[in-house]
Amino acid sequence: MSGIESALFPPEASCWHAARQVGQKMLLRQPLLRLPRPRTRGLASSTAELLHSSRIPTLHFQDSLPKLPVPTLNATLKRLLSSAEPLVSAAELAETHRLAADFEYGGAGERLQAQLIANDQLRYSSYISQPWFDMYLTDRAPLLLNYNPALCFHDDPGAAGSQVGRAARLVHASMTFLRTLESGNLEPDIFHTEPKKSKTGAFEELVRLLPRSVSFYGAAAVGAYPLDMSQYANLFRSTRLPGTERDALQTYAGSRHVMVQRGGSFFEVEVLDADGGTLPLAHIRWQLQQIVDAPDEAKPDEAVGLLTSLPRHEWAEARAQLGAVSHTHLVRVRLRPPPPHP
Repeated sequence: MSGIESALFPPEASCWHAARQVGQKMLLRQPLLRLPRPRTRGLASSTAELLHSSRIPTLHFQDSLPKLPVPTLNATLKRLLSSAEPLVSAAELAETHRLAADFEYGGAGERLQAQLIANDQLRYSSYISQPWFDMYLTDRAPLLLNYNPALCFHDDPGAAGSQVGRAARLVHASMTFLRTLESGNLEPDIFHTEPKKSKTGAFEELVRLLPRSVSFYGAAAVGAYPLDMSQYANLFRSTRLPGTERDALQTYAGSRHVMVQRGGSFFEVEVLDADGGTLPLAHIRWQLQQIVDAPDEAKPDEAVGLLTSLPRHEWAEARAQLGAVSHTHLVRVRLRPPPPHP
């Protein structure tokens, strides 16, 4: 919930120029995260504050998930040749076969295969995970349009369908999900092939009693296949920090706020109290209303949000220069004290 990068403008030439001008004017590792053990202090003091309460702990299957096996070198090369066949000419395919044979039996393939297997044994996740993350985190293209996802919602009918009201309900519901996740009450992600057998109270009672080290196999025995939930660790209290060569996924364990951007201004909105409880919906809505009612005091040439639409290495350099001069343009504007917590 901290440090969300936002860019609300398209990457038109004027915007790119303005972003660079801001940087000039202002003078300006993360390996795969493993979701921590559920923590209960200050969380889910009542089931009314949860999405649901699963009989099977959220991460019950995580320790016993089988890893994706590393294919043999021969199998990998066969898939390469099969994929290349419809894409290249006969002469090119023959040359590819020759190169594949040299790679497989010339020594280089065996050395790299052995290195791949050795690296896989050192990692918690499957062998493809780290290269997959590296592919995204090392790409220096702007996130805007290239990677940023978008969500579309149906219109919210009725008197409560205002922008502020709906935003408050979405934030409040997200905190309900967060509390359910962190208290270990979120239902594990499971692919049920025989739901009549596995979507039952008896199944839940049986597998929850199994040790975490073997629980996956107990579920799989009746056609229920638990899925990896390691990326839930970056679902909340997380951001992507720009780097000159590689971005980093960063989490902030104590964060209790969300970031809201309106125009060129950024606001910190507290959504959890000091004990980890979700603030009342009316409290969150009140804070959001203050943002909507506040004048946008950011000047066009100080719209720091534009910098996030730059290529990643340029944004990293601008961010470092901004931080070296002043944090006031990177950190958020705090709202005035909210009304008393009922």
